[in-house]
Amino acid sequence: MPRLSFMFRPFLLLTLSVMALWGCDVGDDAPENLIPQDKMAEILTEIHVAEARVTQLQLRSQDSSIFVYAQLQKSIWAKNKVDTSSYRRSYTYYTSHPALLTEIYGQVEKKLAIREKKKNIKL
Repeated sequence: MPRLSFMFRPFLLLTLSVMALWGCDVGDDAPENLIPQDKMAEILTEIHVAEARVTQLQLRSQDSSIFVYAQLQKSIWAKNKVDTSSYRRSYTYYTSHPALLTEIYGQVEKKLAIREKKKNIKL
């Protein structure tokens, strides 16, 4: 019996490896209503500014922070004419394509730097 388990290990390892790789396959198809990169950069910039604002408020309760952030997020969605599900699908797509996400965050960094210079603030 020990001989069988020794022979079974490579098969099990190979099977688990193939399953893991198969599970990681995200596909290259963009989701429907993918938010374009430039718009995604604008949305992410606004999200990071909103997060910084909530942090600076130093609210005593986490519930209050979550509520304030949710309100800011709703205004970001409305301003950019997107909904939560299209944002999440787009964000998931971009995070599974690191080169695209790197390009987007390059734009985000530039936009934040411009805001910082314009308003003479540090984020």
